[in-house]
Parts: sequence; structure tokens; C-alpha cells
Amino acid sequence: MNKKILTQAKNILSQKKLQAESNAEKRKIEAINSSKQFKNLYQDYVNCMIENAKNGGLKNQVEVKKQECNKWLKNNNFSSIFPQYSCKHCEDNGYIDGKMCDCLKKEITNILIEQSGFGKLEKFEDSNFSKFQNQEEMKKLYTLMQNWCNQNPPTKTLIYLSGGTGVGKTHLVKCMANALIENSKVVNLVTAFSMNQDLVKAFTSFDNDLREQTLQKYLDCEYLFIDDLGTEIKQKGISVNMLYLILNERKMRGLSTIITSNLNINDVRDQYDERISSRIIDKTTSICIRLNGEDLRLK
Repeated sequence: MNKKILTQAKNILSQKKLQAESNAEKRKIEAINSSKQFKNLYQDYVNCMIENAKNGGLKNQVEVKKQECNKWLKNNNFSSIFPQYSCKHCEDNGYIDGKMCDCLKKEITNILIEQSGFGKLEKFEDSNFSKFQNQEEMKKLYTLMQNWCNQNPPTKTLIYLSGGTGVGKTHLVKCMANALIENSKVVNLVTAFSMNQDLVKAFTSFDNDLREQTLQKYLDCEYLFIDDLGTEIKQKGISVNMLYLILNERKMRGLSTIITSNLNINDVRDQYDERISSRIIDKTTSICIRLNGEDLRLK
């Protein structure tokens, strides 16, 4: 994972954790100062925790003491003195048993989506098929893609959605990205133009760290969406080679890539090369779909 983005995501969780614990400490002091009875209840809870830490075997008693504190707080109209973490699973640490928690994945995805400039995503259930000429076919396509998003792991790791301008490709991938995020996947949604600019900037520099971090951003996410392939301004020796490297490496790692484009497969072969088109049309790992219909933006 890109170190800069990972650090940023972890810092967000750390701030949430500190805030939750700071708020809890304020509530605890207020409750203790208000009642000697609660002060004694809380001290019993602390003593029990200390004894359990030393000798073990008192886990159930610790929980009983905690519930006694909570009961007093509730009966006396006090909020809980225990931290209300945003993630109940890892308590805003970001990891559980050394594995990345879903909450950290979500923060990483939020950063990637924000950087992409795509703005608000969409939901499958909010899709309006009345805009389409071929409504039934589009409903089938959306169902197919929604089912694909729910596969874990997906049977095919590359989706290629081609079609003319305005037939609904970007709306569909926004729905797909949102569904995957709700399934706690790390998603990076970019335009081909911005990804190409990013790669050209990195690989025309002499900064090896920048090159590595830029590649990590596109290689390490679980799902990479590349919107409008073919609109980028290609840099000789970089654009095509980097696109192939990303597609091939992600395929080798079993990571999913979703591409939208106005280009059909023959156009891809002509504008890029045989290596890239062969990755897209590989039936063992890819699904290629052509969207037909009038430009929805004209309606």
C-alpha cells in the first residue's frame, strides 16, 4: 500500500481514537466527582482489571464490574465513561491480529476517492432505467455487475465496459465502486487521464520514492477503476508501458481492474498494442461488454 496514503488513513483513525478516549475521560471525571458511590464502583472495576492483568481468570468479573458502572450511569442520566470508538472491532487501532481492519480499508478508500475528484458515488438501487432505450438489457447488465461486486473473490478479475459517450458507463462504475466500498474493499477510482498524468509525472522524474509510491497506488488496491481509457495524452515510452505493467501485475496478483472506454477492442489494439488488448480479451479472466444506445446526456 502507498505509504503516504496508509499513514494518512492511520492518522485519521488515531485522531478518532484520541477523541473518543478524551471524551470518555471527561465523562468519567464528571461522574466520579458527582458521586462517592460511583467513585467506589469505578475503583472496584479498576482493581479487578489490575488483578486480572496480574493473575488472569477474572475476565467475567471485570465485565460484571463494568456493567455495574454502566447501570449506575444509566440510572443517573450519565453517558458512558467508556470510549465510544468509531470501530467496535479494532477500537480505532486499524488492525486486528495483525490484519488490516475494514475501518482502515474504508479510510484508505475515502482518501483515494477524494483524490480522484469523482465526488459523490451512486447506488445500484437508485438507478433510473427510464433514461435508457434498452431498459431490460440495462437492468440485466446492472444485475450482472451487482452480482459480480458481491463475489468474494470474483471469478473474473477484469471488466471492460465499452460504448459511446453518455450511454451510462461512468454511472455504472460509480454504482460498482460504491457497492464494493460497502463490502469493505479498498477501491481506487480514477480517470485514465489523471492516472496517466500521475504516472508520467513520476516516471519523468528522478525520484525513485515517487515512482514507487505512484505505482503502489495503482497496484495495491483491491479494485482499480480506470474511467474513459483512450482520453489520456500518451507520453511515448511511458503511457503504454505503464498501463501494461499495471494490468499485467494486477492480473498476476489476482486483483480486479474495471475499465470504461469509448474504444472497441480493435481500437485498443491500434491505439495501444497487442499486449494490452490481449489482457482485456482474455476469456479466462475478463468480461467484455459493449453498451449501445443514444447519448443519455441529450435527454
